Amino acid sequence: MALKIWVSTPFFYPDMSRPWSEVLDDMLSIVDAAEDLGFEGVAINENHFQNYVTNPSAITFATLAAARTERIQILPGIVPLPNYHPLLLASQMSLHDHVANGRAGIGVARGGARFQFDRIGVAPQDVRGIYEESLEIIRRAWVEDDMSFDGKYFAFPRTTLVPKPITKPHPGLWVAAQSVEGVTRVAEQGLNLVTAANYGNFEPFGDLDKIIAVYDEAVKKTGNPRGEVMVYRHTWLGHTEEEATRYFDNVVSEYNHYLAAVGGAKKTQDERLTTRGVGEDTMIVRAGCVEPATETPSRDNLFEKYSDPVLTTPDRMIERFKSLEQMGVDHVTCLMATGMPGREVVKNMELMAKEVLPAFADN
Repeated sequence: MALKIWVSTPFFYPDMSRPWSEVLDDMLSIVDAAEDLGFEGVAINENHFQNYVTNPSAITFATLAAARTERIQILPGIVPLPNYHPLLLASQMSLHDHVANGRAGIGVARGGARFQFDRIGVAPQDVRGIYEESLEIIRRAWVEDDMSFDGKYFAFPRTTLVPKPITKPHPGLWVAAQSVEGVTRVAEQGLNLVTAANYGNFEPFGDLDKIIAVYDEAVKKTGNPRGEVMVYRHTWLGHTEEEATRYFDNVVSEYNHYLAAVGGAKKTQDERLTTRGVGEDTMIVRAGCVEPATETPSRDNLFEKYSDPVLTTPDRMIERFKSLEQMGVDHVTCLMATGMPGREVVKNMELMAKEVLPAFADN
């Protein structure tokens, strides 16, 4: 099966003088274009209380997206499980799966920044435990009747989801991991993997190779079937390299907003592929605006220097995506909307549909 190409709805909102409704309209335009142009699916993220990601509910937006489409896959995610009671999340996903008529999955994670947890009363030392219990409860609640649970963080008497998902046995479950330890755990649990650069972007060659090798080796040790792998890449297509880097400054801006949340860039592969602790909250946010980091990567020789971003011409984008396919990547999700005008994002999707997607059509 050929590599499948998706797009994301990042809800990046660097200019808060704009009405947020315009951001919403831009994200819906991405959904509509993905449906019309032949992309495989749309991945929808969420976050709260700041302008790096301004979608407070991935599942709500995903259900809206499902209701206006008929073909594409709809993946709310990444959803931090400690934000929710798992029974309610499982129930909401059942509704989404019915609206999507089986085109649904969900991407989950423990959450990687303390800023949000401090504001909803989740203790940093409890994040991992809450995540593990939540994941178990969701997986069981989708398929069991009269399920009960007695854990450290959640306890409830016998409960049955009504409705259960339309997808049998349940919607696809994807887990976000960016470290060697995290990827190994995903493989051992027999789940699909979503991964990206652990520090946002400008990822040197070799990091992703190691992550996928670790995942595959861990899968082999279990003896279970391999899950699917989805990789995020910042993309922009141009007829020339100059045209492809037209919005380079927007890509750098988004990168620096992400670095503000995760504590800055890391220089060595071991640092980049080590599990990030929730740690102290060092992100500065005033009136909802993140104070971004100040990294200044160069646009020179991007294609030769970095696995991500992929800001290049059609032939070289195909070359890069083919290398991901050979590495064992099943889906690549293109993160395109990093502050550029929404109409330009749709035009770039149209160019990708014409110049890149045909190279990955199933025979």
